[in-house]
Amino acid sequence: MDIHLIRYTPRLRDVLLNYMQSVYPYRDIHYLEWWLSNINSGEEEDWAKCLLITEGSDIIGCTTAIPIELLWKGVRSKFFFRGNTIISTEKRGLGISKMLYNVVNQYSNWLSVGITDIAWKIQPRYVKNFVPIQPVNIYVAANGWIVPQLVSRLFNNKPHKMEFPPYIKMSRNDVFVRIGSTKELVFPDNLRWTDDTVELVRDEVYIQKRFFDIFCSERYAVYKYVEHEKTNGYTVLRKMMYGGFEMVCVVDYRFQDKCDERKAFLLAQRIARRNRIGLVFGMSSRKYGFIGSPILVKTPKRLNCAVGEKEIDFRDMLVTSADSDLDFVYYS
Repeated sequence: MDIHLIRYTPRLRDVLLNYMQSVYPYRDIHYLEWWLSNINSGEEEDWAKCLLITEGSDIIGCTTAIPIELLWKGVRSKFFFRGNTIISTEKRGLGISKMLYNVVNQYSNWLSVGITDIAWKIQPRYVKNFVPIQPVNIYVAANGWIVPQLVSRLFNNKPHKMEFPPYIKMSRNDVFVRIGSTKELVFPDNLRWTDDTVELVRDEVYIQKRFFDIFCSERYAVYKYVEHEKTNGYTVLRKMMYGGFEMVCVVDYRFQDKCDERKAFLLAQRIARRNRIGLVFGMSSRKYGFIGSPILVKTPKRLNCAVGEKEIDFRDMLVTSADSDLDFVYYS
């Protein structure tokens, strides 16, 4: 076998894109292009974290990684989101995964979100310092429009356009205001949105790139949370479809007071009612109880997460569906 491991460079972008399309034919090509653009935007040492296995001129396996940043003890540190390890079906059982993981083991500053059940069993055998962390939970909340929506679905009524209002008043002193630019969002000192030990950096560059400069920016509604005329958080929503059923999805959120986090789902619930939509959906590594507003039901489905760094306590780190590729792969 003429099998080789090579490290990615941007000149291999089209070759890797074609391979990813062949493996994931039902994924939006714009998403795959966006994923590769995140790799290309890194430095040359970052490209090396993306590994390809070739046989002759063909790619038969790969593992990707995009640079991110963590805030730990007030210090920003470079980390990497590791994507799925892909092996062509007809080439499995040849030790290709082990070739990839042997190189992955050369660095420990990685985070992997949404690891498949099969990979969850295999990777601990080959990946050094494989440390499971808090999984991502899937929450749903229902309201009175669920029954009319189910009836409408039976008659195959077409989805309608989602309307996101310019603001939603929560109480006398707090309101969510929709923004059209990161310039309208006030970021906290030292970028600490939460009091977690470790936080995925949510700065102006991240918000701009992730929700405004992205190929599908029209899907997202970004709201800042204003309390007593001070910005104390934000929430990102979008409409999602699952089995032809409309829902309002909580994509991302950060608040400076953890007691306010549930308001991200309450905002989604109020917008759902305005649009006559009966369900709210959200992915979060937080453990929210059943009691509260809105009533959140944690489904049995959980998404596996792991890191390669043993010296950092990741137990309280907030992960949402904006992280890794959860927002694009697990639903539409």
